[in-house]
Amino acid sequence: MSNSLTIIQATLEQLDDISLLFSEYREFYCIEDCRSDSKKFIRDRLINNDSIIFLAYSDKVPCGFVQLYFSFSSLALSSTIILNDLYVKKEYRTHKVATNLMQHVKNFANSSIYNGISLSTSIENHKAKALYEKQGYKIDDQFIQYFLKLK
Repeated sequence: MSNSLTIIQATLEQLDDISLLFSEYREFYCIEDCRSDSKKFIRDRLINNDSIIFLAYSDKVPCGFVQLYFSFSSLALSSTIILNDLYVKKEYRTHKVATNLMQHVKNFANSSIYNGISLSTSIENHKAKALYEKQGYKIDDQFIQYFLKLK
């Protein structure tokens, strides 16, 4: 594999590429995936401008993505980014694709109106935690996150 990495903002033109990676991402988290449902979910996000997806290509082969959602901070009186999904195909995980995607998100946020980027990951995902900490992310010691599952 060469070092030719390109990161673009996904549009409907890349729907097949991003949908396949999104399905693999869900399977990584042991979620039985229906590819048509995943494709519809991604299509809806892109059509409705609910998220921004940055897609990484290595020599024109889709190898990873990051999906961002947006929120607001009432205390900071500003907009924030939620880095919700990050996935890199297994064979590209030693090629700094995730690091490059994370840096791309940081550059995007710095050039826009956002005051910060939040993310969460599984407690057992030690590789992801190491990546995030290397990128300067800190564990929030001020707030506890709660979740109410409805379905």
